[in-house]
Amino acid sequence: MSKPIRRRTFLRAAAGVTAASTLGFPYIARAAGPLVVNSYGGSFEKFMRKEIIPPFVKETGIDLTLDVGLGKGWLTNLRAAGTEHPPYDVLMTNESWASVERGEGHFEPIPVDKVPNLKDCWPVARYPNDDAVIGVLAPIGLCYRTDLVKTPPTSWKDLWDNPEFKGKTAMYTITNSAGYMFSLLTAKMYHGSQHEVDKAIDTIKKLKPFNQVDFSGTLETVLTRGEAIIGPLDFPAVARMKKKGIKVEVVAPKEGVFMFDQVFNVLKGSKNKENGYKWINYILRPDVQLKWVRNYFYSPVNKNVALPNDLKSVVPIHGARMKEVIKWDWTAANKVRDHVIERWNKEMRR
Repeated sequence: MSKPIRRRTFLRAAAGVTAASTLGFPYIARAAGPLVVNSYGGSFEKFMRKEIIPPFVKETGIDLTLDVGLGKGWLTNLRAAGTEHPPYDVLMTNESWASVERGEGHFEPIPVDKVPNLKDCWPVARYPNDDAVIGVLAPIGLCYRTDLVKTPPTSWKDLWDNPEFKGKTAMYTITNSAGYMFSLLTAKMYHGSQHEVDKAIDTIKKLKPFNQVDFSGTLETVLTRGEAIIGPLDFPAVARMKKKGIKVEVVAPKEGVFMFDQVFNVLKGSKNKENGYKWINYILRPDVQLKWVRNYFYSPVNKNVALPNDLKSVVPIHGARMKEVIKWDWTAANKVRDHVIERWNKEMRR
């Protein structure tokens, strides 16, 4: 779900649900009307239109508009519109973007009495004061080729300590949120705090040479071809690879796993908050969460989701194991992000 930003796509009118965008008209105040939510494009959008949106519309009778794009575009639209006249009622995005938007005053807390499923979410999905909630979660562990690795990893430190990984590791570039999270993990793991990012860059440099990739699909390809034998990858991607017969496995290192997340936020200036609360409550509902599990192998955030036996091994990070998922202070991380990117580009390209 964390992808390089190349372009923004807005698609319209499918399966009885109108897709629209306020891009280009950011300063027009939007009265309460259709509930405006957002989605990524491609298979994600198709899934939303086919599996998620129609039952919601049928059950509630709420008219819903879907805006399709990417995180940077949504941030641009919010800034252009201002906090009082947002183009969305509920925004779903990575926390790396949401923390910026929250800091600029675009969001407000989610009332538990309006979203009762909040109380059934695992702690990792909730925020202080319920400022937001994670509705979609894909843990990231260490993926390796079972036919090419002699000693399977058990720790993130094995990337440094196991000589068979030298020169055969794949790594996200720093501009991908997973690459940045790996630097935060390295800072915490070796230097005691996620804030020690400069020291982390020096430590990661010791892994060179490694294969840098832009996003998960590229990392999957690199592993499939054997150009690398190990690298950080989300559990759902590994599940898809295994279904194709590729000889890979993924482990949750003993230090924990980080995640690709989709955070749901209520816009402070929304004129349609009551319906927005219903949308978030619906997303968190156990049966809806199970749809995400079945279709994408995401880890359910609701404690009441009972995984069928055929999915328990495919989605190993669930239930009590959700405590293994690490959350970051993205507000602090974003303050030094430009510096980290600059240092990464300088040190890793030598």
